[in-house]
Amino acid sequence: MSEAKRSGTRRDYPVKGGQYIGGNVVVMLAAGLAVGLASAAPGDSCAGVSSLGIDNRHGVDGESRIGVEVGEHKFQNSGDIINASVGSDAFFADEHSVSLDSATNTRPKAGVITQVDDDGVWVWLGIQ
Repeated sequence: MSEAKRSGTRRDYPVKGGQYIGGNVVVMLAAGLAVGLASAAPGDSCAGVSSLGIDNRHGVDGESRIGVEVGEHKFQNSGDIINASVGSDAFFADEHSVSLDSATNTRPKAGVITQVDDDGVWVWLGIQ
């Protein structure tokens, strides 16, 4: 039996029924199904950023799949992330910004902070 191997940054996940997920937006996994950030719960996992949008508003769970890109993505700093924060977990304050604060575990985890710039924060997104 040969062992499968994959390299690269693209993943595909089944989409939850009733969901519309736009292109170039954060995609979360809720019980293994892709949802938009607005539909995510604090314990859901960040899958990455969508390559293209998908409309599964009239479909059932898993009827459609969405491609995501994992890796480093840049977000706005909500104001509490500093250079010493590199290596710490970041949480989505909204779909465009991240924070160190989980807001008492009510915000979904974005990923790990890899770099802090004057104009934003680089965060590693995706299932590893």
